Amino acid sequence: MTAESTSPQLGLRERKKLLAKQALERAAFELFEQKGFDATTVEDIAALAQVSRASFFRYFSAKEDVLANEDAQRRAAFMATLAARTDEPVLVVLRDAVHAHIAGMDVLERQRVLAYTRVMIGSRTLLGQAYEIRIQWLRELELLLRARLAGRVDLEMLAPMLADVTMSVLETAMRLASINPELDFDEVIDSGFALLRPL
Repeated sequence: MTAESTSPQLGLRERKKLLAKQALERAAFELFEQKGFDATTVEDIAALAQVSRASFFRYFSAKEDVLANEDAQRRAAFMATLAARTDEPVLVVLRDAVHAHIAGMDVLERQRVLAYTRVMIGSRTLLGQAYEIRIQWLRELELLLRARLAGRVDLEMLAPMLADVTMSVLETAMRLASINPELDFDEVIDSGFALLRPL
């Protein structure tokens, strides 16, 4: 249960809605890992969460949406971290933003992201969705890097390359952690950015 679900600012109705949505998310992840994404139906998810099929569609337009539910908020927070630090070397800021992105996840959110990674690897449908999400991240990151580095370097190659490598470091950390839960995220991130030092 997240802090949001127990917040005193939420009324009873809003808390019930949030709890129902969280129950659907937990059920979906459990089934995706047990049966695989493609073999799991919306009916399966609703049944495990003990809600109706119609209730599922109050919160999600498709089962894919359960997995990418919080991506926009995560992406916005990541870009805000980068945008706030304009007077430091770009590689330091990128590395620190990746660290902060992972450190900012609570235990349940991290488990959900790692579960998504495991499920995604086994589903062509989700690989397509993950690619679309990655492109959104890359576009925003590249725009931010172009603005930050304007007038200082040749941006035609460097901005997209830095954006792509930053995403690769983050994705590699998640992929390796989905296989080995004992992985030291900080070590993977620092190793990835150490490769960029010559730039």
